[in-house]
Amino acid sequence: MTLDGQSQEPLGLPRGSVRSLMSLGVVLAAGAIAGFLLVEDSSADLTKMVVGGWIAALGNVIGFYFGARTGG
Repeated sequence: MTLDGQSQEPLGLPRGSVRSLMSLGVVLAAGAIAGFLLVEDSSADLTKMVVGGWIAALGNVIGFYFGARTGG
């Protein structure tokens, strides 16, 4: 807080909230796109590539997260 009582955090939310909301939005948008493609035509090459890419990206993020936590 500053001297006038105003919070310096974005949108006046607790630290990390805006980042969390943006991350959640990206994940939900990716899920919506993948879900739409699966419902439209689950055997299409584009669907397989998009869903496979998101699974690979998620695996990389999880691996990096837990790998970075073990290094001290």
